[in-house]
Amino acid sequence: MKKYLVCSIDVEPDCSRDWTYSDPLRFSGVSIGIAKRLHPLFSRYSIKPTYMLNNVVLEDPGSVAILLGLGGDYELGAHLHPEFIAPEKEYEQYAGRKGAANLCFYPPDLEFEKIQSMTRLFQQSLGYFPRSFRAGRYSAGPNTIKSLIRLGYLVDSSITPHLVWNDSTRERPVDFSRAPEQPYLVNPDDLCLPDSGGNLLEVPISISWRRRNWVREGLTSVAGWRRPFQPFRACWLRPHYSNSSQMIRLVRHFLEVYQSSSVVVFNMMFHNVEVMPGLSPYAADEADCKTCLDHLQEFFSYCRRTDIQSVGLSDLYHVYRSN
Repeated sequence: MKKYLVCSIDVEPDCSRDWTYSDPLRFSGVSIGIAKRLHPLFSRYSIKPTYMLNNVVLEDPGSVAILLGLGGDYELGAHLHPEFIAPEKEYEQYAGRKGAANLCFYPPDLEFEKIQSMTRLFQQSLGYFPRSFRAGRYSAGPNTIKSLIRLGYLVDSSITPHLVWNDSTRERPVDFSRAPEQPYLVNPDDLCLPDSGGNLLEVPISISWRRRNWVREGLTSVAGWRRPFQPFRACWLRPHYSNSSQMIRLVRHFLEVYQSSSVVVFNMMFHNVEVMPGLSPYAADEADCKTCLDHLQEFFSYCRRTDIQSVGLSDLYHVYRSN
């Protein structure tokens, strides 16, 4: 069995405890959170992170320079909050704003053009084409997948298996309850359905099924939720939601469930600002940040002992195409 770990990090400007962007706009989550905290930790454990960059970060020359100069092995992908990108861009000034729109509910032509604009910005800022994508707020739909295929992307990672996002900030529910836990070539008409002839690899975020019924019942409050539900937190391969022991248990559970598979993938996600004090709902102070980084270190140490290889999101496309 080949075992792969993906660390997919959504990269945002500095935020507040309700995800509102800082005013004035700052990027210490890049200059310190990534460059001085996360990337050195990743390098120490031979982790190849995939940093998923939103357009606000890509429009900041200082952040772009830092990301291009990190050194070592890493991937840069695209992460889109659609209200901040043309056409029909809602905000010219980003300070004090919050990414709350849902990409999949835009008209199909407009959704495609927004993803296309994001792709062009990525190319202009970094000098090459992005191969991996994540919709902000996990708001991907069939047209999202069709647009990514049309633009030449290899991988999407917007799916949260077992979960139905159904709250007042959504035009209607986003239902991933039927989605596989492991990567699959996705059917462009149904995000939860594998298609052996598909052209885009879906790499779901790793979420355990063990407490599935509880999770689905509790999701009506997920948008406004801040750490009250321990069972829900324990399901995700995500620091702050799960400690190192819980993340290790999730890995062991997947290894047991998929023991007959030739490939097993573990897709960890979180935001760069989660390792900075006061820049997300999760780390109130430096002690919280240290706890998060300690749990990451313990988890990466376990992965090293267990011969789990770290790869970028787009690397998995070639793994699954060759199988």
